[in-house]
Amino acid sequence: MPNWNLSNETMLAVGLTAVALVFLLILWLIRRSTNPKVCRRKVTAMLKRYAGIRQFKVLTDLDLEIDGKTAHFDYALIGFYGISFVTCLGESAAYYGQERDEKWSRVDGGSKKSYFPNPLIEGEKGLAVVRQIFAKHNVYNIQMENLVVFAGSRKKTEVYVKASAPALKRKELRQLLGRVKYQKDNSVDVAQLAGLLEEYAKKS
Repeated sequence: MPNWNLSNETMLAVGLTAVALVFLLILWLIRRSTNPKVCRRKVTAMLKRYAGIRQFKVLTDLDLEIDGKTAHFDYALIGFYGISFVTCLGESAAYYGQERDEKWSRVDGGSKKSYFPNPLIEGEKGLAVVRQIFAKHNVYNIQMENLVVFAGSRKKTEVYVKASAPALKRKELRQLLGRVKYQKDNSVDVAQLAGLLEEYAKKS
């Protein structure tokens, strides 16, 4: 028969090891939830689930180019209603800006402040490039919008952005897509528009 009588020192060591492992697991989960790549993957999964049950299409990491003009979108959700282009800000941080500011700022948990181009303005420029692509192929009157999604951890992402254009947290994106306008059939040819965007996407 094995001897299960453990000394107090051994039991203490086992207990401390278990506590340390639990602590490391919690730390890993926290870091994972705030990892920008993980946050972006959650938006990707959300959009693909939404598109999959509606026969919509999602394109990712689009770098478009026509006649020397370029545009970048993290996502394009193409449906019978039109197209939603999405810029995804995956960092868990505090964001500051206004709709027409040239740049917005981002402050991370370590109080490090950085600046980046206003994604609403960049999105407007990008939509002009998309319209040019469509016009070249006689495609007009497509309902299009530019969305900015703050995809970081719910508890560690704060948004101080004043804008009439959609600037949403991840949960709010899901709520937005539940609105009636996204269920409307505007006779958009999903495959055609996806094909045009892919045709003008720069190959990496």
